[in-house]
Amino acid sequence: MFTRAAKYMTKVISYPGNLMAGAAMVAMVFVMLAVSADVFMRYVFNSPIYGIWDLCTIAFVIIIWGPMAMTALKGSHIALTFLLDRFPRLPRLGLQLIIPLVTSGMLGLVSWRILIYAIQMGETQVNSPTLRIPYAPIGYFVALACALMALAFLVRFPEAVGKIRKEQ
Repeated sequence: MFTRAAKYMTKVISYPGNLMAGAAMVAMVFVMLAVSADVFMRYVFNSPIYGIWDLCTIAFVIIIWGPMAMTALKGSHIALTFLLDRFPRLPRLGLQLIIPLVTSGMLGLVSWRILIYAIQMGETQVNSPTLRIPYAPIGYFVALACALMALAFLVRFPEAVGKIRKEQ
């Protein structure tokens, strides 16, 4: 029962997570092409591309936060488990039950605070220095990415309950 719930939650979270990871891939290609074009324009024509710093800064935010949820869902984030692996089975499973809840709670709080900050940036109209691109939508993106990551860690809870109950 718990294992099926974890699989369903993973399926629900993976679609927006894949979209955000795809946005990160597009942003990475954009940064590579934009920086190459900027260097070419600077050295050949002595005229850099106006506003490339703003665009690359925004793209790096997408590159960093975009794939976070999928990384957490696939379990490919860095985890230091050398101490946890030395515990006996039941205490280890108990910690595997607590850690996702604490992590999800903390990421939920971070997401909430980022959302509030993004709303404040929208109200005060904080923009990028050169191109005057508003930062509020980028803040919403980061808040959504952080919330998806919190949900991705929350999926680990029913998985751990399923392991304790020895579900297949």
